[in-house]
Amino acid sequence: MEFEFRPVKVEDVKQIDSWNFDGFVEKVEMKPYFESLEQTGKLRGPGGCEGYAALHDDDVVGLFEFNVNGRIMEIGLALRPDWIGKGLGAAYVERGIAFGVRHYEQDVDEIRLEVDEQNKAAIRVYEKIGFERMEQKDHDMEMRMSRSSFPS
Repeated sequence: MEFEFRPVKVEDVKQIDSWNFDGFVEKVEMKPYFESLEQTGKLRGPGGCEGYAALHDDDVVGLFEFNVNGRIMEIGLALRPDWIGKGLGAAYVERGIAFGVRHYEQDVDEIRLEVDEQNKAAIRVYEKIGFERMEQKDHDMEMRMSRSSFPS
């Protein structure tokens, strides 16, 4: 499965904001994008991250967020609800990470993410591709992947 990544546009942010997930994740947090646009004229996500729409056949099917700090890349991601549970998670995460590592052209040694401890399916996907569980913070699990595990 191939994905194309492009910087999010206002219409992407609105579309992603309308996605409704079943279970403990109600929505992807898009409010920071709208606030950033209003305050600075630029679309920035939580913590000032850069957001990229993931497209398949010109259709927005996901969101990948990147924040690079030194040799650490923090990511956030979402997959459109109707694409969840179809066995696409590992490929999606690997393609997004590979895009980020190429795009930022920095020597990244580690990739980090946080996931809700109840999101067992996502945790399995992350572990399958090389992430390891690190710290528990309230209901969030911090996971890390070292450079040796990066997808290319």
